[in-house]
Amino acid sequence: MCNFCIHKLPFFALLGLLLLPACAEKVQRPGNLAATELVWPVAPQEAKIEWVKEYKILEETASRTGFWGKLGDFFLGPKTAQITRPYGICTDNEKQLFIADTGSSLIHVFDMQTTRYRFIEGNEKVPLLTPIGLVYVDGSLYITDSSQGAILQYDLQKESLRRLISMKTGRPTGIAFSEHSRLLYVSDTVAHQVVAFDLAGIEQFRFGGRGTADGQFNYPTDLWVDTEGKVYVTDALNARIQIFSAAGEFLSQFGQPGDTPGSFSKPKGIAVDQHGHIYVCDALFDTVQIFDAAGQLLLNFGKNGSRPGEFWMPSGLFIDSQSYLYVADTYNRRIQVFRELNR
Repeated sequence: MCNFCIHKLPFFALLGLLLLPACAEKVQRPGNLAATELVWPVAPQEAKIEWVKEYKILEETASRTGFWGKLGDFFLGPKTAQITRPYGICTDNEKQLFIADTGSSLIHVFDMQTTRYRFIEGNEKVPLLTPIGLVYVDGSLYITDSSQGAILQYDLQKESLRRLISMKTGRPTGIAFSEHSRLLYVSDTVAHQVVAFDLAGIEQFRFGGRGTADGQFNYPTDLWVDTEGKVYVTDALNARIQIFSAAGEFLSQFGQPGDTPGSFSKPKGIAVDQHGHIYVCDALFDTVQIFDAAGQLLLNFGKNGSRPGEFWMPSGLFIDSQSYLYVADTYNRRIQVFRELNR
């Protein structure tokens, strides 16, 4: 339509034109690569882990909301977002995948069934600056923002973001939730502690302190809570994993610094499957290592690279209820998905 014709349209007709849904917008969807026979360990050993697909770096479009947002869509085009530096990952154990993107200051939301995409961002009242960890609980996302020293809550139904907790010392990273105790566990990295909160944001207790003894930490980062309520902590600069009861009592630990399988160089994300096997990302080894409950190495997979099953500084880990493993392949700017095979 020419500019002259637009100028002659009645005001309400023009308004209706501006508010039409952006039905013609082009959206690149996260897609699957062609099916590949990629398993670990390789034949003739029995395969335990299978590569499934990847969510690659994509430029996605998401319409702005509200009257002025629609005007912005019309004149400026849809707002765009990219996965630039993914870290924390979780799902709702059904169809939605959530990705904390520290590089874009966003939470990406993928519907893995319909491939619909949207994102969560901060605002003037509640900024979202450096999201690191996130966990889904009862229709909400709980997000650690390390540079703000805060835990934020995003209600997915109401689409509202609020500051739930301001940390007293100030560098929250990992976050996990226990169905048993109904508590959120947050690693306060610079305080060398793990802090437990209820869902109202009220602190219940802390455990840890700086050191190398059992129950002490040296910059703890990622967390996981297993089906029994045990808390797993990546004790990053001590190059080990520590395990605690729901009340914060030390139970056991494993790992040591080194450059051989079973050792750690830069451990990050941690997750525990339904068999009690412990998965740990090592960002400098570009691998995922799998240990039994006693800390004995069972298997590791991955190496440096950008092809399927290869990593470049992997960080976050998540295992869903269907035994799918999600890995934040941070510097390849993608999420890779693997599946545990029947044992």
